[in-house]
Order: sequence, then structure tokens, then C-alpha cells
Amino acid sequence: MLLRLDRAISSVLVLTTAAYGLATDTFDYVIIGGGTCGLTVANRLSETPGVTVAVIEAGGDERNNPNVTSVAGFGLSYGTSIDWQYHTAPQAYANNQEIDYHAGKALGGTSTINGMTYIRSQKREIDTWEALGNKGWNWDSLYPYYLKSERFQIPTKAQAVAGASYVKEYHGWKGPMKVGYPYRLLNGSFPSLVRETWKRLGMFQNPDANGGDLHGFSVWPQTLDRAANVREDAARAYYYPVEDRPNLVVYRGIATRISWQKGSQSSGKAVATGVQYASPDGVLGTIHAVKEVILSAGSIRSPAILELSGVGNPSILDRYNISTKVPLPGVGENAQDQANTAIMFSTNMTLNGTAPYVTYESIHDLFGSQVDDIARSTAQQIKAWSREIAKANGDGVNAASVEKLLSVQHDMLFHKNISCVEILTTASGHNLASAFWISFPFSRGNVHIRSASPLDYPVINPNYFMVDWDTALQMKIKELVMTYWTSGPISSIVGDRIQPNVSAVPDNSTTEEWTTWVKSSCKWWCP
Repeated sequence: MLLRLDRAISSVLVLTTAAYGLATDTFDYVIIGGGTCGLTVANRLSETPGVTVAVIEAGGDERNNPNVTSVAGFGLSYGTSIDWQYHTAPQAYANNQEIDYHAGKALGGTSTINGMTYIRSQKREIDTWEALGNKGWNWDSLYPYYLKSERFQIPTKAQAVAGASYVKEYHGWKGPMKVGYPYRLLNGSFPSLVRETWKRLGMFQNPDANGGDLHGFSVWPQTLDRAANVREDAARAYYYPVEDRPNLVVYRGIATRISWQKGSQSSGKAVATGVQYASPDGVLGTIHAVKEVILSAGSIRSPAILELSGVGNPSILDRYNISTKVPLPGVGENAQDQANTAIMFSTNMTLNGTAPYVTYESIHDLFGSQVDDIARSTAQQIKAWSREIAKANGDGVNAASVEKLLSVQHDMLFHKNISCVEILTTASGHNLASAFWISFPFSRGNVHIRSASPLDYPVINPNYFMVDWDTALQMKIKELVMTYWTSGPISSIVGDRIQPNVSAVPDNSTTEEWTTWVKSSCKWWCP
């Protein structure tokens, strides 16, 4: 029944459905959150008939919701009842914006509302987990499980003509999660214009970004059932096929806090005995755990549930008269997130279909011969950045710990030459656009409760652009994006710039004026 705090702090999303099945409220495992991670774990644990599993999820069964099932429906669920509709705190370094934060409130979590992108992390990125002291957590140990979870659907001839490609060895063929390309891949001359323009800028096509190397231009696959033409979310892959298992029960409700074994905190080893929750009609209940409580409520809800349960920074818990069970100041700290920017142009072409084009670049691609000088200058600023981050986060994280993390990240970017910039090339109707962001910002923020009530949303503060290097890199990507659309084959179909409008940010605008626009217009589109 020991709550694994190391897993809890890093775990994933939130979900729901009605309680049914077993007549007891005691289970071997109780999982908080029926999202991307929670349902996967629930499925695997309940494969053993004698093991009982309960899942607590705030959202409902949305398998027939067209806003969820639609392959071409990205964004349709935003602002609806299946979106938690979070907002950030005012962003001090991004024009004090309060930015919308979307998260799925449904069985399947955010996999029910996201862009369905199926791209694995890079080998060197995953291997860094082990370098930080997590023995056994590396690319080679995880790779077999990537393949085990996947059921890849080979591109059709038409999809291959539109740019879809794959390397057989990089994919699994018998897993529960269907992965492939949508039937409505954008075809005609546009894909070749995109590909050839990136090629002239030094970015060749990566035949399959799922082999541990993202670098280059790719047409990415998605989590979808091509035959049925529906989204393949976590519920459709991991729960609905096994929902009749008698040893697996899903409770609909909001987890309010974790219950603890009396006296266990005094021994220095707090033991979780269950989870308290509130049903949609306000009835309170407790589900007891015989073996473990598994916290999988996502990067927003997980730290909040820990703090409501007395696990966290005592100075924060004391503020809301919450008794400290486990003093762990790092809970909710070190939040790292990506600020998204989009630049849009008009075109006289009519473009219908999905355009899943992505380009991954490294620091070396962007800065060329300047890299060594930039590496030295940024390395010299890490101590100052660490102090600033630690100060902004109160006593939750110390400067030495932040410095270690930033130093590892710096080495990854400048010496291991990892791809760290993501640029989407999209098109729809009479519009062309690039959405872009930094994959590994140095800025750090936090997520904390705002009261002792589990019904109050947490305070989300990613501190976008807190570190000036993040701003400089975002601006460098902006320059590349502008070069892309105004040179090479693609420029032949580009019309007026409509975002930002030329009247608001003229072509001859200064770097400072562009920077102001980037900071005041950044959004968050990647739940």
C-alpha cells in the first residue's frame, strides 16, 4: 500500500466513468486517474484474474462523442464539458497573459482531446533519465514496450504518395494501440512543396521519427483506427475492450485526497490505505487499497492531490491548515512547459485534408558556427538562472538542484546535439501556418493548490520566458519560419501574412517589436 511518490510526481492524466461491477469498495490496487497512463496500468494489472483494480476518474464515457471520435476534429472539444478548462496564472514574462490550459475530462483523459500525434522521444533524451540516477530507465529498456503497445497500420499507396513512410523495425504490430495515417492526408502538389522547401534549408526527410532520432522533416503518424476512421484514445485501446472484466471497476468522481495508515508517518514511511472521492452528485466515499494506491492524475492534478493529502512543502500546506504527512518540498515544482507561437499566411490554393508535417532541428542547425560561443555564454548563465528560479519558487527547490538539472539539459542541447526545436507546417482551406516551440525550455514554474478544497483548480504557473535564453531561441525559430515561407518553392503559393497582421507587425519591425508580439501572443496547444 506504499504510495510510490517517485512515480506519482511524474505521472500522467485524469479520467472517469460510473461505478459498477464488484460489490466491495476494497481492491488490491486503486488508481487515481483514468487517462493515458491510468487506463494502461489498469488494463495490465487486471490481466491477472485474482487481482482487483479500481480506477477513479472525473469524466465520463465519451466513446460516442463526435468531438472525441473525429479524426479531423482537433480542438472541437476545447471549452466543452470534457475539457477541464484550466487557465494559467498571469504570466509575468509573457505580457501577463492568462493562457488557456486544455486537459481531457473523460475516460481516456487528454488522449480524448489532443492532436493524436504518435512520436516517441529521442534516444539521447530518454537515456538522460538514467544519467540522472534512474538506473534501468533508458531507451533500450523501454523500446520493447513501445513496440508491445503498438498496432501499426501500413500506409496506403495514396498515403505514401502524400509523404507517409515508415521503417518496419520501429513499430509494433500486435499491441492494443492502433497507430497510422488518416485517409484524408493532404495530397496534390502541397506535400512536395513543403518537403522541397525544407530540403533547400538543409532539412531532409526523416523516413520514420519513431526510431529514437527525431531530426529532420517528417510526416507523423497518429493514434487512430483507420478502418473505423475514429480516434484511438486510451479508453478505446485499453479500457473498452476489457470493460467486462469482473476484477476491474471504474468509479466516476473526483479524487479528493489519499487516506493514510494511522501512525505510519511517524515511522518515516507513510503508507497509503485508500482514496477519498466525491461522486458527481456530491456523495463522498472511500475506496480502500490492499496493496497500492497509484497516482496517475496528470501534471496538474497529481501535485494537487498530493498536497491535499498532506504530501508537499510544509509552508504551502500550513497556509491552508493541511496537516503535513510527508514533508516533500519538491511537489509541484520544476514545471517545464512549452510556449507555442503561430505565424499564418493566406494562399490562393484550396487545401483540404490533414497536413501532419513536422520539422525537428537542433541548436547546431539554427546557429551553425556560432554554437561554441553560445554554448559557453549560456553555460556561464546557468548559476544565475538557477538562483532566479529557486527564488521565484520560494523554498520548494534549492538553487543547487536546479543548477544540476539545467546543466544536464545544457549538455543535452549543446554537446549531444539533440533535436530541441519543433516546427509544424500546416494548411487548411486558404490558410498556411507554422506553429513552433522550444522542446526543452530552461524556464521553470510550478503547480500548487489554491485552497484546501479539492474542487478549486490548482494555480498553474509555467513561467513562460522567465529565462531570457528561451526568448532568444523562440525568436531564432521565428526567423527560420519567416525564411521558410518567403523563400524556396513554397513561396510561390504564399499570400499575405495574416498572423501577425502586417499592419500590427510590419515587415520592417525591429527585433524588440517582434519579441513583444511573440510574448503577448503565445498559447498552449499541446495537451
